[in-house]
Amino acid sequence: MIILLIALLVLGPNEIPKIARTLGRGMREIERAKDELRDSIKFDIDEKETPEPTTDEKDKNTAEKTDENNVFDNPTSNSRI
Repeated sequence: MIILLIALLVLGPNEIPKIARTLGRGMREIERAKDELRDSIKFDIDEKETPEPTTDEKDKNTAEKTDENNVFDNPTSNSRI
């Protein structure tokens, strides 16, 4: 209360609303930055907690990629035999 009274005497009644808007905008920016940082950290933690694929899944993925890269079996390939 005392701070508001001193601000009113020093700044005047016309400047108080402008300062309040500026402080409000600053607080919103700080809140957005805080939320963005929290979401980024949460994403990183969730990403690290995702289990690694098993060796069977890795072998399956490798086999699928090998089949896709085989020029002779790919009818959409532009290479000529």
